[in-house]
Amino acid sequence: NFKMLIGHSQQWKELLEKGRKGELHHAELFIGPEHVGKTKLAMLLAMELQCPDDTLLVTRKHILEGADPDTLLFLDDGEILPIEKVRELLIRTSLSHQKPYLVVVLENLGRLKTETANALLKTLEEPAPGVLFFLTAHREEDVLPTIRSRCHVTRFQTVSDQEILKACQGHPSQEELAMFAVGRPGKLMQLINDHDYFSTHQSMHRDLTHFLDNPSLGEAMSLVRSYEKNPLLPELLDILLHRVRTWALLQKQDAPVAHVSAADMMEKIEIGKDDLKQNVNARLVLENLLLPFAP
Repeated sequence: NFKMLIGHSQQWKELLEKGRKGELHHAELFIGPEHVGKTKLAMLLAMELQCPDDTLLVTRKHILEGADPDTLLFLDDGEILPIEKVRELLIRTSLSHQKPYLVVVLENLGRLKTETANALLKTLEEPAPGVLFFLTAHREEDVLPTIRSRCHVTRFQTVSDQEILKACQGHPSQEELAMFAVGRPGKLMQLINDHDYFSTHQSMHRDLTHFLDNPSLGEAMSLVRSYEKNPLLPELLDILLHRVRTWALLQKQDAPVAHVSAADMMEKIEIGKDDLKQNVNARLVLENLLLPFAP
């Protein structure tokens, strides 16, 4: 059901149209931020191609759940994808399939070591007829140039707050959900379905608001101590990013933090998020971001 997809209507329309005409590239690569909906679109596209009859609900459900022998899902479990799995996959792509295609959905190429990516490359160079690869990556640099050159690339951006609000219409906390989701439908679903995750975001937002309303060196260091070891620190930075972006849009000159350049700070927050992924000291990242707010 198309309603399951939040945003990305243009990408969906173009890819579905190509798919129905049999014009999809054998390797479609979707690049865009984490939790933005790339894999969801890939799975829905696989479902439409493998089972165009939308009355066959059980078959469609099997495809989305990874229970269909001709639709292989390699979803990101947070671990490196072993080369053995890719080798098994390559053998499978040379065998026959009952459905219109053999579809492979491989999420997050960033978890492939170079050797594994090179094994995948061999199949992308000489694919068997009727085999379709839907590959996703969070960033351009997560993909070997040799793999990228053999794919058709579709790019994804975060979804507008309006689209997110539309998706959670009627929810009593829709404004907060839109703020915490930061344009990522996957994160929105997690916030809606996991009460603890949502309430932690509310708590982080209260702490940030208290600091931004009364910015001082003492409050900044207190916030650093509270969150430097918190596993949800990237989420705290997302909330901070949303707040700064909102000020920039409203051009609030009288805010207690008006002395901070919104554009510079947004860039610094993005760099800080990348630094955390590279295991840069979390305390340093936080101090670098929060101390400039203290007058």
